[in-house]
Amino acid sequence: MGVPLTDKQCREAVEVFRKYGSKTASALALGIFRSTMANRLNQAQRRGFITAKEMAEPNINKSAEILEREAKNAAAIEHDVKESRAEPTVDDRIRERRLEQEVASLKRRERDLLDQIITLQDVRGTIMQLADALEAPAIISPALGSKKGGKRTSILHISDVHCGESVDLYEMDGLNSYSGEICKARMNRLFQKTASLLTEHWSGDPVEEIIICLGGDMIDGNLREESRRGGAMPVVESVKLVSELTAGGIKFLHQEVGVPVRVYTSPGNHARLTQKPHVNEGAIDNWDMMISWSIEKILGKQDWAKFYYTGSGEALFNVYGWWFLLQHGHEGVGGSGGLYGPVYKQVRGMYKTHATYSRRGRGFHYVLEGHNHTSVKIPFGFANGSVVGFNPFAARQLKADPAPASQNLLIVEERLGVIAWNELFLGVPEEGTLYEPPMIEEGRLGKPVMRVRAGGARS
Repeated sequence: MGVPLTDKQCREAVEVFRKYGSKTASALALGIFRSTMANRLNQAQRRGFITAKEMAEPNINKSAEILEREAKNAAAIEHDVKESRAEPTVDDRIRERRLEQEVASLKRRERDLLDQIITLQDVRGTIMQLADALEAPAIISPALGSKKGGKRTSILHISDVHCGESVDLYEMDGLNSYSGEICKARMNRLFQKTASLLTEHWSGDPVEEIIICLGGDMIDGNLREESRRGGAMPVVESVKLVSELTAGGIKFLHQEVGVPVRVYTSPGNHARLTQKPHVNEGAIDNWDMMISWSIEKILGKQDWAKFYYTGSGEALFNVYGWWFLLQHGHEGVGGSGGLYGPVYKQVRGMYKTHATYSRRGRGFHYVLEGHNHTSVKIPFGFANGSVVGFNPFAARQLKADPAPASQNLLIVEERLGVIAWNELFLGVPEEGTLYEPPMIEEGRLGKPVMRVRAGGARS
């Protein structure tokens, strides 16, 4: 709908019409279309500014002198109009031709693009059997919830502590060392780092609880004859030490984070009481079970601490509907992993565990296991590192990669499952070069060069 004409516009149209005597000349004088001029005059007639007779004979009341002057003015206007429509120059014609060529090029480009779309539609429809329509991608909306996220729980996996084992720095070419004092220091670092990550380096609401998974091989034991050599700690002494260290660490975590603690136990092979493994009662007649009972005894009856045991030695537990299976990892798959190393063993072992539990009707989401002293995340679960670190058995018997001492800390979110896998490194440079940053030598283009610190003469 157009803007209504004002009275001023109507009167102006009447005056110009009376002056020039025709709608065409009047429109030219005002610089508007003839139809616009006619509309203004019709509106002026309706408002009484001009009569119908004067519209038909605009010169009815004018003298001959006025008519002659107005005729000259009208002729001058028509002459100006004709002059403005003069023949275009060569430059004008060249410019016009260039524009025509550009328009033609754009039209050809448009046709080519349409042909390409038709070809793509034919491919989608005939070969790929897809819909012809090219649809816009769907927009994925974020899940509703608070900015802090959902509820969270932490899982601290403690396994392969090998308390009582002695690893000589000289025998390991300076890479790693281990003793009762180093075991104590690394266990302290483990609980301190866990508390730090769950408090001062934590964002949002605190975790609802801490789950401690005691995954076996808490002591070195008497599994191999060499375990009783090299200044190793006696079994009963190592059981006492690791029980006290773990109980103290659990109490420290509760005090620092202030949440309940759940403890699950899966015994390992190093803590068994016989040289050869026993299937019957093998998971019960084991020093690792004694260590867990000792930890529970040291802590005493506490509302914030709950201990759970199974006869099979494999603990199936639930976190927000996400199911985890804790096992040590030594049963069901043997060998060293060959060319592919321990990760191949972990993949095979976890896959077999998933398969057998599924056939029992007790499927789960993640396996948590240790035994291979290599921290890694694979599609079937999470493998833990060790507290002892790289030792002579791994170096000479297995020719394994020199894995540093580390343990896993997992964060489980109620809707998303495991959202964080933290490998907590426990060694310090004084315990071996595995815990030193790489050295950079001059003259080698800045590439890091790994050096093994000399172990020195053995005393």
